[in-house]
Amino acid sequence: MKKTMNNAQRAYMIAKARVQEIEFQQEKIEKKYIADKGIVNPDGSTPDFLWCMDDDAAFEKANEECSALIVAAGLESALNAARDDLKSAEDCLIAYGLSLAPAGVRATLERGVKQNAAIRQKVIDATYRLDVSTVSA
Repeated sequence: MKKTMNNAQRAYMIAKARVQEIEFQQEKIEKKYIADKGIVNPDGSTPDFLWCMDDDAAFEKANEECSALIVAAGLESALNAARDDLKSAEDCLIAYGLSLAPAGVRATLERGVKQNAAIRQKVIDATYRLDVSTVSA
């Protein structure tokens, strides 16, 4: 059976999942904070996230307190480390994708990846979705 994913793709997938999991844990803390404190907007609605609060002064206070909870849980440093790992995994995935590009297009793509976030993301997406069993050694 041929492999359909290589190490660069696998590392990217794992790093991205790790970032998403930590962000999800932070969201849970934020939602719990909103529920525990009974935060509501002036119109009576409960904000889904702190940034959805209408009262700026209340937001500043809630944001500070919730940030302290996130830091205390160790999620801020974990997220920073996970994002660093994701950036490294993305760079490896881009390098792999560019190594497969035709020589005439490679230099243009290399410049584009460095200068334009949309091009960078498109190269990452295309390389991640690539079935490596179709690539000749």
